Amino acid sequence: MSFFFFFFLTDGAVIKLNNVPAREVLGSTDKFPRWAIAYKFEAEEVVTTVRNVRWQVGRTGKLTPLAELAPVDLAGVTVRRATLNNYGDILRKDVKKGSKVLIRRSNEVIPEILGTVEHVEGSADIPKPTVCPFCGTPLVESGANIFCPNTDCRPRIVAKLEHFASKGAMDIEGLSEMTAGLLHDKFGLKNASELYLLTKEKLLELEGFKDKKAENLINAIKKSRNVTLDRFIYALGIDGVGKVAAADLAKTFGDISRLAAADRKSLLALDNIGEVTADTIVGWFKDGANMAECNRLLLYITPQAKKAVEGGILAGQFVVLTGTLPTYKRSEAQKIIEENGGICQSSVTGKTTLVLAGEEAGSKLEKAQKLGIKIIDEAQFRQMLGIEG
Repeated sequence: MSFFFFFFLTDGAVIKLNNVPAREVLGSTDKFPRWAIAYKFEAEEVVTTVRNVRWQVGRTGKLTPLAELAPVDLAGVTVRRATLNNYGDILRKDVKKGSKVLIRRSNEVIPEILGTVEHVEGSADIPKPTVCPFCGTPLVESGANIFCPNTDCRPRIVAKLEHFASKGAMDIEGLSEMTAGLLHDKFGLKNASELYLLTKEKLLELEGFKDKKAENLINAIKKSRNVTLDRFIYALGIDGVGKVAAADLAKTFGDISRLAAADRKSLLALDNIGEVTADTIVGWFKDGANMAECNRLLLYITPQAKKAVEGGILAGQFVVLTGTLPTYKRSEAQKIIEENGGICQSSVTGKTTLVLAGEEAGSKLEKAQKLGIKIIDEAQFRQMLGIEG
């Protein structure tokens, strides 16, 4: 006789009352149903050694330290790297090359260093970079962060192209970080507008590209020519403008030229735009190189404003998402809300009418409770929309 055992890694469990009439009797609080209890297991923590810290450069030029670790098993995966926020984070956690550190997977996903456990003989300080590790340009500091100001720095260009093609932006399937790097290295491609000049014959010159792969990428680029305005705004890569803010900008201005002409005051009138982001948006459109690229993109792309959903179950609701939901990714929940007529907000304001809260919801949840705003969990959200399961 053979026995088979199956093990599933989980970060928690939800115990529900399996009796619908009893559920109705118990009802719900403003926050959660009384007929369900969620348990979150403590995150597993392990000790490993920092082998090195190297610096990554993102599309905005910001440098982010990445710790290279001695491989260690953690929550079902082998962890070799962990991100740190900035140089101040390195100092605060006393991270040194060769030292032993405590790590965990934040939200059971992203490896993070909690702090240093022990320094050993030979532990060495992590030097603060003064020049870009990729292009050698002298770095500049702004607040807690360090930036490479060179817009022609290779990792900045590659990250910018990858962001433009990402699923939440232009959704150009097949344009990965590696492909973006190949296009830059082989053809000197720097701007997203140059993607629309590529041909199948050109792509076949790239290493690893055969007929089918080249054809699929060209078709994906062609398909991206018709896109909603909010995705186009997000694809531009304006620092601080995420998907929710991009959707708000698209709905308010309805046209890229009107957004480009917007002043600080009109931007601050939007719930999802703060002072720093408003200044960044105004500055981005005042930059001649940015506007030239935007105008080149508009030769190939036709951004369309989304049509408002009328009569949806969430019509007229201003919804804030906070915390980690059991089933949905943030982008999936946002899409469902918008498809049902709701408007997503990035922060709780006086206009907020509903908060969808998951695990580890923080200050947004607390503010909503103080303001007396209705708060629901995912189960209530699904029930509200008539989604089974």
